Amino acid sequence: MNPSSFSERLRHISPRLSIPFQAMVWLIYMSFPFLILSLMQVMGPRDVLKVFSIKVINDVLSIVFFYLNLHVLTPNVLKTRQLGPFILAFSVLMVLLYLADSLYFQFYLNDVLTDIARRLPTSTSMEMKPVWGVPLPIILISFLSLLMLTSVSSGLAIYRDRNQHIAAGQQMIIQKQEAELTSLKLQISPHFLFNTLNNLRWLARQKSDETEEAILRLSDMMRYMIYQVDKGPVTLAREIEYLEHYVELQTMRLTPNNRLTFRVCADDRQVLIEPLLFIHFVENAFKHGLHPEDDSPIEIRLTFSDGLLTFQTRNRILVNAAPSPDSGIGVQNIERRLALHYPDQHQLRIYQQNGLFCVDLTIQLTPEPHLARNV
Repeated sequence: MNPSSFSERLRHISPRLSIPFQAMVWLIYMSFPFLILSLMQVMGPRDVLKVFSIKVINDVLSIVFFYLNLHVLTPNVLKTRQLGPFILAFSVLMVLLYLADSLYFQFYLNDVLTDIARRLPTSTSMEMKPVWGVPLPIILISFLSLLMLTSVSSGLAIYRDRNQHIAAGQQMIIQKQEAELTSLKLQISPHFLFNTLNNLRWLARQKSDETEEAILRLSDMMRYMIYQVDKGPVTLAREIEYLEHYVELQTMRLTPNNRLTFRVCADDRQVLIEPLLFIHFVENAFKHGLHPEDDSPIEIRLTFSDGLLTFQTRNRILVNAAPSPDSGIGVQNIERRLALHYPDQHQLRIYQQNGLFCVDLTIQLTPEPHLARNV
């Protein structure tokens, strides 16, 4: 299990389970020294309890500082890069622990140790020489316990802060990608509409009876772009239908010299795919590959088998064709969308061969028909 998944599970633990778990951990931590000394049989359980009762008081203060450091002090250090508040709080707690140890030793523990020493064999010494009013072992136990808990709480706070920064960074990347994809999709509509209106203008000039049908086709296609694209992935069947409508729209202006091959073969049309990945290349094939008087073959092929989608276009390179000022925008758009949606899952090749302009696009898709949207 990687650290991110482990931390994700920790964040989803129910608070009702977390509180009893923490209480059990603290109970084990506080009782562990008493159990060890009782098992060593240095002194009886009651004597152990009397001698180390001060540790309970110290532990309570240390546990309070543990959560204060976890949720306030160390996060404040990470945020402000200032150690002042942390050092001050740590110093105050050390003073409180010293005062508690000193008062406990002077008013209770000293007499308890004297009484225990009388009941122990003469070879066993219970003498504790105070340092600044407190025996050195008690000072060391209090300091080391506090240092350990402080280190653990600081480590947990740093680990949590790191995970929060990673999560925030990932969220920013996702939001940036979503904003960029939205911008890219907005670029598609004007580009498509401009090209299609040119076709309608051509039909109108020809006074074609097919102008009304072309307008209806355009209406269907615009409805798809406006209402379906923003919902995310669509089925391959829906995208194929969109391409078929566009091709039908373009066939209205074909001349006998224009030969069109449009073939689709897909063993699963319910697989999900990002919309409008192919339309730009189809548009360009018709826009730049047709000549009313010269032989102008256009090939469009789309296949999907065993999870691999292959899309190809071929059109003749016309010698006198004027380059479009926005010809590179659409390609850049598609390349960016492919990089965002299918990183390391696609290959796009655009090249010229034997007088033909060629586009080869392959995308590795995972068939998941149960995730298909109602489109």
